[in-house]
Parts: sequence; C-alpha cells; structure tokens
Amino acid sequence: MMADERMGGWPDRRDFIKGLAAAYGLPSPAVAEFARQMRQGQYQWKFFTAPELAMMRPLADLVIPRDARGPSATETGTVEYADFIISIGSDGTKNAWHEGFAWLEAECGRRFQKGFAACSEAERRQVLDDIAWPARATEERRAAAAWFNRVRDLVGSGYFSSREGVEDLQYLGGVFNPDWRGAPDEVLRELGLSYEEWDRKYGDAR
Repeated sequence: MMADERMGGWPDRRDFIKGLAAAYGLPSPAVAEFARQMRQGQYQWKFFTAPELAMMRPLADLVIPRDARGPSATETGTVEYADFIISIGSDGTKNAWHEGFAWLEAECGRRFQKGFAACSEAERRQVLDDIAWPARATEERRAAAAWFNRVRDLVGSGYFSSREGVEDLQYLGGVFNPDWRGAPDEVLRELGLSYEEWDRKYGDAR
C-alpha cells in the first residue's frame, strides 16, 4: 500500500516534503530520489540504525494502530517518512532521537530484562504510559516524555500526509459541495456572527 500515489485535488506527501526540504535547505534531487524510492518500494534508510528501526515500527503502530477506519502507521510509509525527515534535521535533533531510543531500550531492560522490540504490547504500553504526558512525567522522565512527544508529532504528520491519512480525516477541501447552505445558526449565534451582518458590510455574495 503506497502512501505517495497522487489523488486529484488532494494534498500530496511529495509536495509536503518538498516544502520541508526547502525550509531545511535540502537539495531537490534528494527529495525526488525519496519519492522515487517510495514509489518503487525501494526506500534506502538514512537515519535509523537497525535496532532503532526495530523499535520505531512497533512504536509508530502504538501511536496510530490499524483500526476500522484505516491502516496502521507502518502500512502508510510513515516510518520511512520519519527516517527521511530526521535525516535532514540538525545534529542536535538527530542526537535527541538516538538518546530517546537509548532511554527506551534501557528502561525496558530495567523493567523486563529485554529490549523494547522484544517486549509484549502490554509491556510497551506500560513504559509509554509513564512518558505519555510531559506535564505528568516525573523529573527523571521529563526528557523521555519530551522525546515521545516528538515521536507522536512526527508519526502524526507522516500518517496524515499520506493518502490513507487524508482519507481518515475525511478532508473535503477543494471539493465542491452544491448542498452547503452555510454554517448552522446555533454556531453563528455562539460566535456572535450572522450572514446578515456580513451582507450589510460586504454585499450578498452567496
């Protein structure tokens, strides 16, 4: 299941990554090569080490698992997307990711005498529950909680920039809806707005 197929009128992950690449100063040939590898199912890993990749896959699927609405994060190319985005980040960003994985592996070793990838889903969730909310994390887990926030943010942006993620959102931008009759009256009242006031100021354009 490829996440990079074009979908007429819908956001496209390649365009999204091109924008990020421009912001990071990444040369466009690298972006084109990433898109080509994804289309052909031949992505070449750039950042994650083999042990980190073995951790990132179940980690991503705990953030966005497969359900009735759509596939899991790993099924949409989200881990490849994360690898690419981190690979164009700063050295500080890369170090923070390596340190986060190292903490997770050490914590699982301390609790269960095995690495994260070898843990059961229940064991993984037990560890992640302790770092799921930075404001509630203990002082010694504050950095790990900040790292897990980055994991969720990157997995979310990867998933929801994929075709399947956009379908999951049921995004309707750019789609003509002839039956739309405006915002509900109760919503307008709550916001202190009205179409009549709009018409008085700007003319009836409906």
